[in-house]
Amino acid sequence: MATEETVTDKIPEEIECTAVSPGYSTLGDIIPVSLHWKDVSVSTVKQQRELLRNVSGVARPGELLALMGASGAGKTTLLNMLMCRNLKGLNAEGMITVNGQEMGDKISTISGFAQQEELFVGTLTVKEYLMIQAKLRIDGSSQLREERVTDVMHQLKLWKCRDSRIGVIGEKKGISGGEARRLTFACEMLSNPSLLFADEPTTGLDSFMAESVIQILRGIAKTGRTIICTIHQPSSQIYQMFHRVIYLANGRTAFQGTPQESIAFFEQCGHRVPDEYNPSEWIIYKLAVQPGQEKESNERIQEIVDHYEESDHQKKVMGQLEDISEKGQPPAMHKANVFTQVKALSMRCGLDVWRAPQLTMAKIIQKILFGLFIGLLYLRTDYNDDHGIHNINGALFFIVGEYIYSTSYAIMMFLNNEFPLIAREYHDGLYNLWTYYIARCLTLMPLFSTDGLIFLFICYWMIGLNTSVIQLLYATIISLLACQASSAFGIAMSCIFPTAQMTSVMASPLLVLFRLFGGFYGDTDTFPAAIRWLQYTSMYRFAFEGLVVNQWSQIDQFHDVPNWSDTKRDVIFRYFSFHHWMIPVDIVGLIVISFGFYLIGFVALLVRMKKAR
Repeated sequence: MATEETVTDKIPEEIECTAVSPGYSTLGDIIPVSLHWKDVSVSTVKQQRELLRNVSGVARPGELLALMGASGAGKTTLLNMLMCRNLKGLNAEGMITVNGQEMGDKISTISGFAQQEELFVGTLTVKEYLMIQAKLRIDGSSQLREERVTDVMHQLKLWKCRDSRIGVIGEKKGISGGEARRLTFACEMLSNPSLLFADEPTTGLDSFMAESVIQILRGIAKTGRTIICTIHQPSSQIYQMFHRVIYLANGRTAFQGTPQESIAFFEQCGHRVPDEYNPSEWIIYKLAVQPGQEKESNERIQEIVDHYEESDHQKKVMGQLEDISEKGQPPAMHKANVFTQVKALSMRCGLDVWRAPQLTMAKIIQKILFGLFIGLLYLRTDYNDDHGIHNINGALFFIVGEYIYSTSYAIMMFLNNEFPLIAREYHDGLYNLWTYYIARCLTLMPLFSTDGLIFLFICYWMIGLNTSVIQLLYATIISLLACQASSAFGIAMSCIFPTAQMTSVMASPLLVLFRLFGGFYGDTDTFPAAIRWLQYTSMYRFAFEGLVVNQWSQIDQFHDVPNWSDTKRDVIFRYFSFHHWMIPVDIVGLIVISFGFYLIGFVALLVRMKKAR
């Protein structure tokens, strides 16, 4: 270990000006990146609380740099500043350059960010997920994407679990925590970034897994990349694996140098690391503000900071900051074209839908059972008396209700779960929000059309509804549109409200309102004029009217109704204030409602995304 540290502690000068090739990998040549930051200060806008004060530092190509310190020291704030992320509500000052040039928020186009929280589509396998990520991140041929994914899986030791489902913690068993963490890095490596940020890469992992992750980061750094991570109290062995460390305390730089130099530095400050202690834990303890000892702690921290600012370590860093001559910039990463985005996201969403047990088999079984139940309840209902006609109309209203309630609530519970992942990928610039929205809506259509038709066709013949070709066709069209209108409603509600519970609570009264204006519970034309117009916002109204008008527009040859006439038909329609010519209007109404809710959902999702930045 000592020999390796001696070699890697010194980064060759030529690496700063020449591209480095991974050799065996399809990741291609990279342009090494030196990241400099000088006099960075950050404070909150409202309370004017100081988070960082005059922090300066350097991250060089080919090295793994750790940002360390006690809780509240400013590690995450500095990382966010370097990435130009999550700075809302903050006053920020200072200069940050990449190879001598200020990039601002464009730094995200040349860098990757492996976040602490692991967010994936748990129903996909590791290889499937990476292939879809490759389609979104790599502008090239299918062969190049396939080879890149293969190389990344080998490099990050994911090859053995390539065909395993990712899973969801606490819900579905999948890959291990270490594999999930490596998968996070694999997604970022697909873009071949020269600069990689990582937030707490070892949190939640055991010592063996944590060491494996850091070893992989060292391997990535050896290819000429610059890696900066925050880390909290690493083990002694992991601590020695970093090329350099930066300690922060009370928003100021307390040390910057190699792990070995940090031990010697704190000994010079009068805080020798005991032999039985983990060096990083001891140093962080000395840089922390102890409860009940705030004054003594702040005085100790101030002495350490003052000692660092007068040390050779500080002078060395300041000397490196003076060398800010402009060098070549890595090529910016670009989004895939719109067609590729929609195709890749549709594939991901489609696999997720069909593999989600709460949406597939459970939903289809539910429709079969409900279809049989309604079919048996209204089995071969007689058309020759008013009771039979009333029962048929009741069955049609129940069919509409089953379409709308079950579809709306299934989607409400489903979409909210993936919002954090979409927000992350959208803000990482992987795709346009509207391409995701279209892909998600398109992939939900087949399932929520299929199960609705299964339900319809089971109970349709059991009840004994009219089966002429045109009536069966209209019933199918109206059923499909009712399912789509309820899908659009569910999507809109899940986009408006942040949690599944709130979505369910707020959607329930709206669905009751739509149901009341459906036409079955009363003649809507007799409602007060001030609220009568609400019937035209109800998918219940258009779907129920369409099915009733379609059912009684003519009697097929399988039903013997001697006294049937247009007059009797019109009596049924007048009871609900329906008209025999309304089927085209009902179809258009359902289409308009569907597009209206889809539009409301997209606007709501866009607003939520902007606020989540």
